[in-house]
Amino acid sequence: MSSKRLVITFVMICVLVWSTLSSALVVAAPAMQGVCAGNVLLNPSFEEGFSDRGAGEVSVANGWHPWYQDGPGQVDGYNRRPEYKPENAAQHTTRRIHSGNFAQKFFNNYATHNAGVLQQVQIPAGSRLTFSVWVQAWSSQEPNPDAVVSPGNYRVSIGIDPTGGTNGTSPAVVWSETRMDYNTWMNLQVQAVAKAGTVTVFVRGNPEFRNRFNDSYWDDACLTVVRPAGAPTSTPKPKASPTPTLPPTPQASPTPTVSPTPLPGGVCITAYEDTNGNARLDEGERLIAGNVITLLDADRLELDKYTTDGLSEPYCFTGLSAGTYLLKRQNPVGYTSTVPDDWAVAVAPGVTTDVRLGARLIPQATALPTATPTRVPTPTLTPRPLLRETARAIYQVSGLILAALALAMPLGLRYVRRYL
Repeated sequence: MSSKRLVITFVMICVLVWSTLSSALVVAAPAMQGVCAGNVLLNPSFEEGFSDRGAGEVSVANGWHPWYQDGPGQVDGYNRRPEYKPENAAQHTTRRIHSGNFAQKFFNNYATHNAGVLQQVQIPAGSRLTFSVWVQAWSSQEPNPDAVVSPGNYRVSIGIDPTGGTNGTSPAVVWSETRMDYNTWMNLQVQAVAKAGTVTVFVRGNPEFRNRFNDSYWDDACLTVVRPAGAPTSTPKPKASPTPTLPPTPQASPTPTVSPTPLPGGVCITAYEDTNGNARLDEGERLIAGNVITLLDADRLELDKYTTDGLSEPYCFTGLSAGTYLLKRQNPVGYTSTVPDDWAVAVAPGVTTDVRLGARLIPQATALPTATPTRVPTPTLTPRPLLRETARAIYQVSGLILAALALAMPLGLRYVRRYL
């Protein structure tokens, strides 16, 4: 083989190897950048599936829930509900995915939104919270994803509601700084102190102009909790009265100090009929029987399960060591939830956390009464009077007819024999 053929063969092999590697790189996800130790969020990497929330164009990562500002100016394309979709590496490569194979995408075309996703978490009040997320935004008037043409001032931020509310426009939400960069990954971070046993974390996209493309992509969320330490009790020391000086007493060997065993914590659940629709257990709202509550550890392993009876709740899962646990609720037939079904619960030593799960009855259509068909009697056929009289007359002369036939038969036979 000539040197020229060797060179050509070598180049072809290099091209084939490069093509194979390029294809592999398109579908392979980059390794997760950094580890979030102590993360208490459900599905923080958006890798655990997506589900539709009332509409096919609202597909949100499991464990998260959509929120958006509904107007004003919707007719003109402002403050509309965005579309929510999974960003899938197998379909769109990993250019919009920070790690793994999926990210949460929401967007509008020729419209603006003030919207995002949220998640509620149960934690002890007074805990110090740190929430962070990776985000990438794209806003353009042209379809080329590498280009940013006349961007629409797409602003991104994240927030914490330390009171546990779910309104992204509430003044109670503590927001991070606002960023406005495109086609690059940004790490947003915000801190707050929990004022209640439930807190809510938000991500938010908010473009100013109605561009052809207003998209944002969210990945690798992290919420860490520093639980409050028990306040030490200080007792004033009494003043010692003067005592005479005594000879020194021999000192005993010090007794080894035994570290106290951390007290177990617990999670108490109450399932109730939320007749007011305010996601709060109000006076007079009754308990619901038939809710199946499952308790899992941070590795999604089932620890316990309980079915409510509507009488003896709240029911408490007790003896839990400090850490993060997951609660999953399944409603009985005929009810729909007014609060999330999946909860991340942070348990502190010696602390019991209350979780209240509201649901409402699904309106049932009233069945209209079915009309009972009226049975029409089958008419009885009555013989006509003429036919009835004719039949009676024939019956009365039937004897004479038979007698006449008896007399006529011999004559008839004789006549037949004569002529035959």
